[in-house]
Amino acid sequence: MISIHGDLRYIHRVPRLIAGGILTALLATALGPARGHAQGASGSIPTAPNLKVAFIGDSGNGEDFRRILGLIKSEGAVMVMHQGDFDYVQDPNGFFATIDSILGPDFPYFASVGNHDNDRWNEGCSNLNGCYTAFLKNRMARIGAVPDDPNLNDEMYAVTYRGLKMVFVGQEGTSYGDGIYAPYLQDQLATDDHIWRICSWHKNQNAMQVGDKDDAMGWRVYETCKDLGAIIATAHEHSYHRTKTLTSIQNQIVDASCSSPDNLCVGSGSPGRSFVFVSGLGGESIRSQQRCLPTTFPYGCNGEWAKIYTSDQGATFGALFITFNIDGDPRKAQGYFKNINGEIIDTFVIRSDAFSSLTAARRPSAALLLSQAKLHRDRHSHQDWVALRGSFVAPPYSMNPPRDGVTLSLTNADRRIVEIKVPAGDGWTTTRPGREWLFKRKKDGTQGDPIIYAKLGITFNAKTRRFDMSMKANERELSPPVLGPITALLRIGNREFRNTQAWRSTGKRKKLVTP
Repeated sequence: MISIHGDLRYIHRVPRLIAGGILTALLATALGPARGHAQGASGSIPTAPNLKVAFIGDSGNGEDFRRILGLIKSEGAVMVMHQGDFDYVQDPNGFFATIDSILGPDFPYFASVGNHDNDRWNEGCSNLNGCYTAFLKNRMARIGAVPDDPNLNDEMYAVTYRGLKMVFVGQEGTSYGDGIYAPYLQDQLATDDHIWRICSWHKNQNAMQVGDKDDAMGWRVYETCKDLGAIIATAHEHSYHRTKTLTSIQNQIVDASCSSPDNLCVGSGSPGRSFVFVSGLGGESIRSQQRCLPTTFPYGCNGEWAKIYTSDQGATFGALFITFNIDGDPRKAQGYFKNINGEIIDTFVIRSDAFSSLTAARRPSAALLLSQAKLHRDRHSHQDWVALRGSFVAPPYSMNPPRDGVTLSLTNADRRIVEIKVPAGDGWTTTRPGREWLFKRKKDGTQGDPIIYAKLGITFNAKTRRFDMSMKANERELSPPVLGPITALLRIGNREFRNTQAWRSTGKRKKLVTP
């Protein structure tokens, strides 16, 4: 049985377990062909076709915001990502009532916290007009969008909707950005398989806006998202501006292989590449360009800006729209900024890399922590067994074992000890999609199958934000255990989780255990 726990909304049945094992000798037993897709692509899960998303920030809750919402509706966007600073009067009830009156109460609306929202962000904020987090959570619940953690009070959450992976972090300053937000972004994106991913936050670094904002996020959040191939959405400065493709955001280095202002590239790597935009013309006010002059293209600084739209360029309020998975190509997207007067200010095409320097045939191994493991030989019953318990870091909804298959192997210095293969196909039960799967298989051994019984479990733990893994397999007969360091390697699709540690002998050398 393979069990993997987390939030699952349907039951899915899939293939057979292939398992085999011999202590001190190689065994590779295949009981059925694995059905899955090719491994190694930098993201393989597409968005829904023609998924149009509106990006706004710094909106207020006046007539101009209402016109923005009307624009979003008329352009056919199917969801909004708001980069913070909502109504400026800390009235969540009034703000969302405006959204409901124009877009409807079930229109998908996701948001980052802004500095003007902070005092009324937390659930339980004791505000008579409500708390922003409660409204966002209730809205997500109504549309079936499940955040990685139900507690949004830490200003961090991740959610996938219609195939678009979104990770939101807060606005508490550079120390939080470098020390808390960046590791969280890394955890959410490092093993994520979605083609299109968005990092969303409110504030800026000074060099990533053209107004007068100071450094307020730290560079690690930018570089982490860029190296993991995510688009970076911000606001805070009340204007619109967008970079070219950058390979270093901190040093504003334009990608020489993708340098056009109107054709952008995103992809994970070392370095990766992506772009940054500020969409802060949501309805509150409009500011001037103070950096990277002149006010016409090509702009100053390091030539990193593709488009700048401030009061110096005659800006009025508007929204950025990006449509993902266009022209029958899951890796192609198109963006444009349109103002409330119907003028299109900026247009561009984005392509997501299919491969990158970090994602060749297989992703780099991440850590697998083993809390308990045993290899046991029983000559009397002729049913030897191996059992392990451990955990590893991966975001929920970032893997699909019934689709991709699972392999767990134990190897010593010069040979494979045991390998259990669980291909995609029949035999799987999904109890909570993205978080919990079960697999169980029992054979009578009459067909020469070395595996008598096998089970594997993987469960997302919301408290530790890790997946807990358990595996046990009984075999007809194993060879005597060999003492020494053993490497455990868990493969799920194109991800690897690895552990190497010392094992010790017990029970007159009939058992190997760790720790």
